[in-house]
Amino acid sequence: MLKQSFFLLLFCTLSLAVNAQGGTTEEQAKDDLDYYDNTNDRVRDQRGDTFGSNLWYGAGAQLGFSGGNNQSFFQIGLSPIVGYKINNIISVGPRGSVAYNSFKFATNVGDVKENFVTWSAGAFARAKVFGQFFAHAEYSLVNERQRNFQTGELEGITRPIPFLGAGISQGGGIGAAGFEILVLFRLSGSDRIGDSPYEFRSGLNFNF
Repeated sequence: MLKQSFFLLLFCTLSLAVNAQGGTTEEQAKDDLDYYDNTNDRVRDQRGDTFGSNLWYGAGAQLGFSGGNNQSFFQIGLSPIVGYKINNIISVGPRGSVAYNSFKFATNVGDVKENFVTWSAGAFARAKVFGQFFAHAEYSLVNERQRNFQTGELEGITRPIPFLGAGISQGGGIGAAGFEILVLFRLSGSDRIGDSPYEFRSGLNFNF
């Protein structure tokens, strides 16, 4: 009788140990699943579940004035940009700009004033490289004005210009507004007098 009671007690003890071990393993497995789910959520939170939620928007403004040598120049414009987040790093989309220009100069017969509109349109790719820093590549058609020295008239020209550069975005993020500044270098040669090898830009962005 004592021997049977001993084996019964031993069996119950082993059963409790197995159940306890099984409960610990199940709890650990659940914790592991929760950890990986949370990790995936942190990765996914850079992108939304719909096309619209993965879009970000931006805009820059141009405002300039210069004068001297009996002439003056004034410009005001706007540069919108829309990007789509392919993944957590790369986004692509269109960019454009339109500007109103006023040019005034003095001649022997009086002042001459010319007003005209210039524009650009193209596509870009942007990659977040580290923190708030990003790389930016762009290919744009740029519409400008140049003076015909034979007729003296301003003529419109459109030329393709590729850009490559980098910038930094302050603030912003998912559902928030931020400020960005970047410098872009022309990858094509300068074929006009006054062409600058680089271009500075600044503006606001949202959801970037």
